[in-house]
Amino acid sequence: MSNRKLNLENKALPELSFRLLSISSSKYENDWASFPHSHQFTEIFFIKSGTGHMQIETETVPVEANSLVLIGAQVLHTEFSDSTDPLDYFVLGVEGLKINTDRPAEYSIVNASVNSASIRLCFESILREMHSRQDCHAEICQHYLAILILLICRKDHVSYELVDPQNGSRECRRAKRYIEENYQDKITLGSLADNCNITKYYLSHQFTELYGKSPIAYLTEVRISAAKDLLTTTSHSIEEIASSTGFSSGSYFSQTFRKICHVSPQQYRKTHAVL
Repeated sequence: MSNRKLNLENKALPELSFRLLSISSSKYENDWASFPHSHQFTEIFFIKSGTGHMQIETETVPVEANSLVLIGAQVLHTEFSDSTDPLDYFVLGVEGLKINTDRPAEYSIVNASVNSASIRLCFESILREMHSRQDCHAEICQHYLAILILLICRKDHVSYELVDPQNGSRECRRAKRYIEENYQDKITLGSLADNCNITKYYLSHQFTELYGKSPIAYLTEVRISAAKDLLTTTSHSIEEIASSTGFSSGSYFSQTFRKICHVSPQQYRKTHAVL
């Protein structure tokens, strides 16, 4: 009798807290209305067969059998199939997972030919469990997802990090940065949401939860801060300061300034001027 025993190293293993949201199995049948879109979660595509390409932000990327495509939250994308060799693929929706790559947009293309059987098995097992809905199917799916992520991260220096789906909002950080860089322009909640490719409701809710104030309240705060600096370091008129900080009129600026700072712009200038 021959026997070979391998012991697992006794070390702390990381807790994998990302969460499976959905799985789809799709095949092109000349009925796709393809248009760029994004999601609030990460998507993982596995091409079972066929050829085509994906439009990801401004890049066009060819895909074929055994291609893995990892697309981060809020990354614009859409897929196109070769009509003579139609795409057939799985796609997972995963919450709380951030893909780390060397690209500005969070996406990665991985050729999974070497271990395609193991990777495909994870997708097929998740799909089967989701269809059966037997006892413990959610837990089993979650474990298959963890195996899949670890298999993917063996390839091409792909790595991941866990993010809080409630407080780690990439789109809110983008909105905040946009406000700070463009506060002097006309900005509404609608235009800000459009710039970030999300809905007004989602932006308002997530931004408030993350920063403790609404996007428009933060915009006003940034404008008032810029106005304070101009009041104390320049001799610009109230109308000029209002215009250069994004307020629609001098009177509205004065009204807002007094409401927030409890003094008029003129009084603030008199007290704090450094000229």
